[in-house]
Amino acid sequence: MLIMGLGYNSQSWHRTLPALTKHFQVIMFDNRGVGKSSMPEQPYSIEIMANDARAVLDAASVESAHVYGISMGGMIAQRLALAYPERVRSLVLGCTTAGGTTHIQPSPEISELMVARADLTGTPEENAWAAAPIVYSQAFIHAHPELIQEDIEKRIEIVTPPHCYLSQLQACLAHDTSNELGEINIPTLVIHGDSDELVPYRNGVNLAENIQGAELFTVPGAGHIFFTEATDLVNNKVIQFLRNK
Repeated sequence: MLIMGLGYNSQSWHRTLPALTKHFQVIMFDNRGVGKSSMPEQPYSIEIMANDARAVLDAASVESAHVYGISMGGMIAQRLALAYPERVRSLVLGCTTAGGTTHIQPSPEISELMVARADLTGTPEENAWAAAPIVYSQAFIHAHPELIQEDIEKRIEIVTPPHCYLSQLQACLAHDTSNELGEINIPTLVIHGDSDELVPYRNGVNLAENIQGAELFTVPGAGHIFFTEATDLVNNKVIQFLRNK
């Protein structure tokens, strides 16, 4: 089961899905507030979205699944594993954090940009390009703008409303599993780009150090969207990990 990050719909798995479907039955869905899911006005929380993910498993009649979460999706995956460990066969936690007092913050400039994204007045494509320096490494932006354009085109097929983006962002800011990581007793792979400016690399190290038996896979030079910057490298690692579980 694939769980996407803040403000992104499930179309953003377009570089991951073809590789995984060669080996696994894959469940993919939109978190509340994005894509084809409902867009409620009331506050969201990571706990609520973890219950949404469990409901997806129920609807698919799947007792347990490998769970791969990116960024906010990794927060949801952590909470799902803690609340319903019997439903999670293994965890892949990408570019994410335990939150709480252990969270390593991005720079103030990055934090301000994340909040300001809800008020951008350009077209969806212009707004997505404005956010590119937050989620891709500078080297990748210069080398592969065409791949970023492909990501953006998928991302804006269904535009996320500002109030839903802010509700998801507030859920992320309140996320805290920092004192519970030791309770996760599920095979876990942590993946993090060491040039991630949105969720700094040390957050991935912290997860790997505090989840029993977790493996850390570092993507050299990659920013937050490591699954675009190092697609084949990451897909091969995830498949290798899952096939051994």
